[in-house]
Amino acid sequence: MEKFDVNVYGDTYPLRADTREAVENAAGEVDRRMRRFAVQAPSFEPLRLAVLAAVELAEEKLQLEETMAGLQERIGKLNAFVGDNLQ
Repeated sequence: MEKFDVNVYGDTYPLRADTREAVENAAGEVDRRMRRFAVQAPSFEPLRLAVLAAVELAEEKLQLEETMAGLQERIGKLNAFVGDNLQ
């Protein structure tokens, strides 16, 4: 892993990642969400905006994991069906 400097909400952070593109994309997503929350709640401090962005990202991650688990289950059933019907 390499160390890259990224900018989030006007501050620079040194972060480790496999590629610059990955860490810049992630930081950009956090920055966009913080700025969106700041428009909705201009009195919130950056820390609160960051927590809101983190919680929103975590919710999305959990939803995607749940969706992926359901898809993996369906793929397993389809593989079993195909295997049973090809013999």
